[in-house]
Amino acid sequence: MPAPRLHKLDLALQGGGAHGAFTWGVVERLLEEEGIWITALSGASAGAINAAVMASGLATGGRQGASRALWAFWKALSRSSRDAGPLIPMIEAFPLSFEAVASWWSNAFGTFTLPNTPELGSAAQKLLRDLLEQHIDFDALRSDKSPRLFISATDVRTGGARIFRNEEMSVDVLLASACLPLMFPPVTIDGAAYWDGGYSANPPILSLVQESPSDDLLLVTINPASRDMTPRTSGDISNRLTELNFSQTLVKDLRGLVLLQSAVGRRLQFGNGLLAKVKRLRIHEIHDEPTLAAMHPRSKMIPVWKLLIHLHAKGRDAAANWVANEGKLLGKSSTAHLAELYGPK
Repeated sequence: MPAPRLHKLDLALQGGGAHGAFTWGVVERLLEEEGIWITALSGASAGAINAAVMASGLATGGRQGASRALWAFWKALSRSSRDAGPLIPMIEAFPLSFEAVASWWSNAFGTFTLPNTPELGSAAQKLLRDLLEQHIDFDALRSDKSPRLFISATDVRTGGARIFRNEEMSVDVLLASACLPLMFPPVTIDGAAYWDGGYSANPPILSLVQESPSDDLLLVTINPASRDMTPRTSGDISNRLTELNFSQTLVKDLRGLVLLQSAVGRRLQFGNGLLAKVKRLRIHEIHDEPTLAAMHPRSKMIPVWKLLIHLHAKGRDAAANWVANEGKLLGKSSTAHLAELYGPK
C-alpha cells in the first residue's frame, strides 16, 4: 500500500493558561494523522509552551515522542501545582463530576483573588522554569530536526511584539511569553523586559505565514468568542479585560489577512513574496465554543488534573471531528470562513 500523501500544515496556538490543555488534546490527535506533517508552530503563553514541548518531542522522538512529551509536561505541571499549596488538593478532593466542580468553583471563588506578592510570583516562575528545563530539549529546538518556531513576547517598554525563532529558543523566551504581569515578575532578555505574548501576538500569524513553506495554517483557539455573564467584581472584570486583550490581537491579524487576500484577489498571478503567499494561504480553525465559554475565567490559573484531562479530551474530540469533516480539504481550500467573520461590514 502506498504511503499516504503528506500535507504540510502550520499550527498557530493561542494562549490561555490551564485551558491550553484543550490545545494539548488537539495536537495529540493531529499527531496520529500520518498524512499531516507539522512544518511550523507559533504560539503565545500556554500556546508557546505547547509548541515548544511538541517541537522538542518531534525533534527527539518523532510523533510518539511529541505525544509522550506533552502528556508528561501537563501531568508534571498539575503535580507541581498541587504540591505548591493547599488550594488544588482542596478542589481535587471533591467527589464530583467536572461540571459540578466548575460550577462550585465559580460560586465559591467569584470574588477570590490569587495571592500576588513578589515572593510568590518569583517562586511560581521558578517552578515553571524547572518544569520547562526538565521537559524541553532546547538544543533540539535549535537544531534542523525541529519544526520552525515563532514564539511571541510583549516588550514592556514599547508594547510591541518580539517574535523569537528556533535559534533564539531558551527557557527565558518561554517564561517571557507566559509572563502574566499581575502574577510574575517581567523576564529580561537582551536588556529588555518582557510580559506575556498574548498582549501583542496571540498567536503570531504574519511571521509564520511569511516564513513557513506551508500554505495551510490551522488556528487552535481557546479564548471564547463571547460570554453570557457581565463581570461585576474587580477580579472578574480584570479577567475579562485580559481575555478581551488576548483575543483582539488575533482578531486584528485575521482582519489584516482577510483585507490582504481581498485586495490581492486575482491581480497577482505570480511571485514568491508575501502577497503571493497570502493569496495562496488556506486557513483552518479548531475551537469548541460551548466547552470553553462554560469555563470560569479564573480556572485558567488553576491546573487541576480533573480540568486538564477534561479539556484534553475535548481537544481530542474537536480535532477528530475536524479531521473527519474538513481534513480532506487540506491543500485544497480554507475551511475557516474568515471573510464572513472579519471582512468589511
